[in-house]
Amino acid sequence: MDTLEQYRQIICNILTEHTKIPYSYGNIQHETIFDKEQDRYLVMILGREPVPELSVTATRRVHGCLIHIDIIDNKIWIQRDGTEEGIAMELVRAGVLKDRIVLGFWSEEVRENSEFAIA
Repeated sequence: MDTLEQYRQIICNILTEHTKIPYSYGNIQHETIFDKEQDRYLVMILGREPVPELSVTATRRVHGCLIHIDIIDNKIWIQRDGTEEGIAMELVRAGVLKDRIVLGFWSEEVRENSEFAIA
């Protein structure tokens, strides 16, 4: 298996595991979106959550991106990471080298001081 295919498989496995973690409140669902042709991988959250400041029964719609990863020029770009621990460390534990991971949600100046790839 080549490196690109390994990256795809690792990303899909990690993101699928995140869909199994239940939200602590509300009726929130997780959805994965895997576009292997464009190398875009997302975990979306959607549903309804309580709004206690309005009333006991009031809810609001929740819809957003929890995790967004792209593979660009054979590097894994983390564009959005809404997890507690951080997707980058999960990728490292799965065998991805730090110099192959770009923390895209940080500016290039901040990435220069990280242990991960700049671009």
